[in-house]
Formats: sequence, C-alpha cells, structure tokens
Amino acid sequence: MSQHNYNHNSSNYGIPVAPPYSLDVEMTDSTSHPQPEPKPLSKRTSHKPYKSRSPGKRVMHYQSLEPEHVWSILPQPKKGIDFTTLLPAELCSYIISFLDFKTLMAIPKVSKVWARLFYIDDIWRLQTIARNWKLKMPEDDSDLTDEETSWYYWYKQRYQLESRWNMGQVATHYLVGHLDSVYCLQFDDQKIITGSRDRSIKIWDLQKYQCIHTLNGHQGSVLCLKYNDEVIISGSSDHTVIVWDMKTKRMRGRLHGHADGVSDISFDDRYIVSSSKDTSIRIWSSRTFQPILMIAGHHGSVNSIQLRGDFLVSASSDKTIKLWQVSTGALVREFVGHQHGLACVQYDGKRIISGSNDHTIRVWDVETGACTMVLEGHRGLVRNLRFDGNKVVSASYDRSIRVWDINTGTCLLNFQSGHSSWIFDVHFDKKRIISCSQDKKILIMDFTHQLNTKCLDL
Repeated sequence: MSQHNYNHNSSNYGIPVAPPYSLDVEMTDSTSHPQPEPKPLSKRTSHKPYKSRSPGKRVMHYQSLEPEHVWSILPQPKKGIDFTTLLPAELCSYIISFLDFKTLMAIPKVSKVWARLFYIDDIWRLQTIARNWKLKMPEDDSDLTDEETSWYYWYKQRYQLESRWNMGQVATHYLVGHLDSVYCLQFDDQKIITGSRDRSIKIWDLQKYQCIHTLNGHQGSVLCLKYNDEVIISGSSDHTVIVWDMKTKRMRGRLHGHADGVSDISFDDRYIVSSSKDTSIRIWSSRTFQPILMIAGHHGSVNSIQLRGDFLVSASSDKTIKLWQVSTGALVREFVGHQHGLACVQYDGKRIISGSNDHTIRVWDVETGACTMVLEGHRGLVRNLRFDGNKVVSASYDRSIRVWDINTGTCLLNFQSGHSSWIFDVHFDKKRIISCSQDKKILIMDFTHQLNTKCLDL
C-alpha cells in the first residue's frame, strides 16, 4: 500500500519559455484619426493633455512647456549595434554561449530574434557540459520524442532537479505493510528491500509502490541487510546471518557464531563481515560461508561497520571508531572524539563520517586520524547516515532527516515532519531520499516527481 503527497508545481522550470518581448510592440495607424491642432501655449497653460475623441479610441495629445530650442542642444543617445542582424546564426550562438547563466536567462526578453537564439540547442549542450552534467542517450533514438532529442529539454529536467534539492521540494510516498518497526533498508531504481521487527524482509516495487515479495526465516527482528544483484544478506536479533538468493528468494545459507544480535552487515565478493552487540566482528567467506576471522577489540556493542578493499571501519558504543586491516585482523588506527557511543559510520577510503548519541556527526581524515569537521544540529541520537561526494544525509531519533554540505558543514535541508517516531535508517541517491522508522512506515521523498530522468546520467 502506498500513500503520497506532492508539494511542488513542476510545470515551472525556472527557465524562460517565450516570454513577452518588450521591444515587439503592435503599432496602430494614427492617420485614420485626425488630430486637432494644439492651441498656442500661454503662461497659464497647465500640464494637462489636450484630448480629442473618436469612435472606439481615446487619443491623448501632450505639449511640452519647455522652449523648443532646448531640445536642439540635448545630446542624441548613441544607438548600439545588434550583432544578430549582421552575423550568421552560428556565430551569434557561439558568442552567446560565453554568457553566464543569469545573463543567458535575460535573452528571450530582448526580442523575437534573440529569443530564437536562446533555443539554439548547441548553447544548451555547452551549458550542460559547463555544469559537468552528463546524459546517457540511447544508441537507437527512435523511441525518443522530438523534444527528448534536445539538449535544451534535458537541461531543463536536470536544472529543475537541482532546484528541488536546493529548495527541499519533494513528492512524498509512504509504504505501509510491515507490522512493527522497520529497522533497515536499501534501494535502487527498481526496488526497495526492508527489514523489520516483525521478523520479515519485504521487497517493494519502487515504481508501483507495492510489496512484491516477503521473506521469512529469521526468528527475531531483522536489524540489518545489504544486497547486490545475486544475494541479500540479513542480520537479526536471533544472533544469525542469512544469505538469500536474489533470484529465487530462497535461503542459501545461515551463518552462526555471534552470541548476541547482529547489528550490521558489509560484504563484497570475498568477505561477508558482520558486527554484533557481543562486541565482536566476524569475517566469513562469501563463497563458502565458512568463518575466516574474528576481531575482538571493542569494549562495547559494535553497531556499524563499513568494508572497503582490505580495510574495515567499525563504530562502537564504547565511543571509538577503529580501522582494521581485514587480511590480518590488525588494528591500523583508532579515532577518538565523540562524547557518547556511536550508532553509525561510513567510509569511502579517505574520509570516515560517524554519528553518535552525543547528537553530532564527525568527519575524520583516515590518514592522520584527525577530526576535520563537526556537524551540529540534531537533538537526538544520530541513528544512521549516508554520504556521497558532496552531501551527507542523516537520520535521528529527533525524527528529522537532514542534508549537509560535506565541504562546509552547513545544514542545507531539514525534513522534520516525515515520521512520527524514531528514524532507524536512511539512504539516498540523486533522485530521492528513503527512510524507515519505528512508526512502521517507509518514507520516500522523491525529487523527480513528473520530471523525465531516463536520459540523465545520475
């Protein structure tokens, strides 16, 4: 079941489309309505205009009170040269392509000739390249409409998408189906997979907003999950990890070893790594599901992990973050600075970003171990977060979802009314933010509602 709401009128792209032209004025023939000769002016003449009436039109005649010889000494305004009347269209469009975006937006207001230049497609190709926006056009464009073959059209779609991210304008949809708190999720363009306290895993069609599969197998809450094209791997409060076949939706294997709930999963084609409230991290073979290594270095529940290459980052309720070498199990570096236990961590190879019960998000330099930035604003536990090259999206027990600029630490957006209880997980891409909560709902905040994104390389 889905519920949705939309709070933005998508018809306005913020880009002019054939506006009125201030210089293109319809002229009337005044010779068809003879005008009376104005009376000679006297010293008592006022500024009121002379009037004459003719059928259907009111004509106003104004007289100047200044001596006529004054006008002869005023300098005549210099007339500019409209290069569009002298140069070929190709050269005109090349010149205009050097304009900044704000100036370019004023072109259609000049005249009809300039407006035609505004829609020359090569200008928008260069504007798209200048913003480092990319398209993924199909080799066979027979399925595209005439409009969809235009750079101007795709520039409008991407421009509007960026504007919605800047303003926080989204269409909201709720997925309802779980019987208890929804603890974890992951999504792509086709589906969302969620895990719940009701012990089930649900797969949802992201286009239809409908549940299409339910997986049952855990004997406790599904606390975490990750998937790729071949498998879904889930961890539960029943102390086990289950590997599911993505195609058949059947269980491939169950991994035993933890003595308490499995809090997080991270895996690649070599390893399955699980963390637990039992303070340990366990590493298994992705191929055989056999245990390889156990890491015991934290003094509290290991709540979050991130595997990248031969390195693993872990975050614990003992207030520390640790960087491990997977192949040896050796501790490489420890990161200390949070005042309370940690709930989440993300790692991209160069930076670590962590969220804590001290209500802050911290950015760390992996090479030096230094904390380079502290993001403050949440008023509760920062339960989960994700980041890409420029943005951090965080979810908190204060029931808000915030978007941050990772370079400046500025909070760009603050969504406060989406969930009615604690938010447990959040994921995002260029099109949407999706979160899940104790309120049993999955919230989809869609920035692309009624936009065409099929050829945008996001």
